[in-house]
Amino acid sequence: MSLYESIPIKVLPTDKFKTTTITFKFMAPLDVETMTARSLLSKMLVRATKKYPTDKAFNQHLSYLYGAYLNSHVSKFKDHHVITMSLEITNERFLQDSLPLLDEGIQLLKEVILNPLVNEGAFDETFLQQEKRLLQNKLIAIEDNKTQLSYLHLLKNMFGDHPYSYPAVGQLEHIEEITPEVLYDTYRQMIEQDSCAVYVVGHVDETATKNKLQAAFELKPFTYERDNSLQSVNPQQTINEVIETADIDQAKLNMGFRFPTQYGESDYPALVVFNMMFGGDPSSVLFNEVREKKSLAYSIHSQIDGKNGFLFVLSGVSSDAFQDAKNTIIEAFEQFKQGDFTEEKMALAKKIILSHRKELKDRPKQMIELTHNKILVDKPEPEASFVERIQAVTKEDIQQLCQKAQLDTIYIMTKAVDQGE
Repeated sequence: MSLYESIPIKVLPTDKFKTTTITFKFMAPLDVETMTARSLLSKMLVRATKKYPTDKAFNQHLSYLYGAYLNSHVSKFKDHHVITMSLEITNERFLQDSLPLLDEGIQLLKEVILNPLVNEGAFDETFLQQEKRLLQNKLIAIEDNKTQLSYLHLLKNMFGDHPYSYPAVGQLEHIEEITPEVLYDTYRQMIEQDSCAVYVVGHVDETATKNKLQAAFELKPFTYERDNSLQSVNPQQTINEVIETADIDQAKLNMGFRFPTQYGESDYPALVVFNMMFGGDPSSVLFNEVREKKSLAYSIHSQIDGKNGFLFVLSGVSSDAFQDAKNTIIEAFEQFKQGDFTEEKMALAKKIILSHRKELKDRPKQMIELTHNKILVDKPEPEASFVERIQAVTKEDIQQLCQKAQLDTIYIMTKAVDQGE
């Protein structure tokens, strides 16, 4: 059956925390036309409901629930757009009185998700205007932040008009057209068509919690169409190099690599270990070579989107040094292709990865993300198997994977050369 046994409710019982976290994830295929509206919707839903139609009423109820914390955000998950809504509430076992906080929390989420503040097929105009302004400010801040902007330009040059190249929070030019009625249509679509998964972390009874949630929400089995259209890798392809100028002192040098693996595949752990050695940590090759030894970069790191098999190198370098920095990064990658790295470095990378992983299990939200990732694999594995697979990665595994990888795009944002100089 897999697709992580068609979710829709997964309870992770643990006595590690004094709170219970309940998270809903609504997933729809990535679509440029709907991302901005979904982003606004995620904020509107946790803003007001029919029962709590004002900020004051809503906040008073959260205080009554011992300072329960409700939040929402949007993100990209492989080829899908996700609205995540999370409620963190004190576990009733730690209370002196008999308020059934888990039941109260489920009722609050039911109110938020199924009974939003809507009149005659339209969301509240005043709240929507406020949320639009906030989103506008957020997107303008991204445009003013050259680090974030240069990363988006890298994605744009690497993926063209594919919705993957846009930020999950949406686009400035789409904000204006979203009316209270359009937002209500977006909401209906989310409720009727999105795949929905629910996760609970806390000291709770698994069966009872599932029954309560199912009774409140009548959730459908989970469906998710996997799309691998982003996944083509061609090591022979010419590198797409783009240089743009902007009013900046420090140049941005970003690179996008494609790897022929992804989360859940047998050689995926090799990508995780490689990334940590390459630029994922201050002990990495890029940090040491480009930043420390050669002083070519103010900042440099690599990060992976493991669900799609992409690796991005993001750096801030001196405007007169970006060519040197670029060549040094490419040389460092070539060394991995040649297997020119030590067992000691690899052992250190594995140690850091496993230590990070251990930390994730001490945070409810990260536990939920790790569990949610399992929908991408045909056979979800126990945690011990992740540890074993990281430990089992060899030099040859990393070398072979790097030989099959493709440096797709190099994007450089630098200052314009003054003709009078």
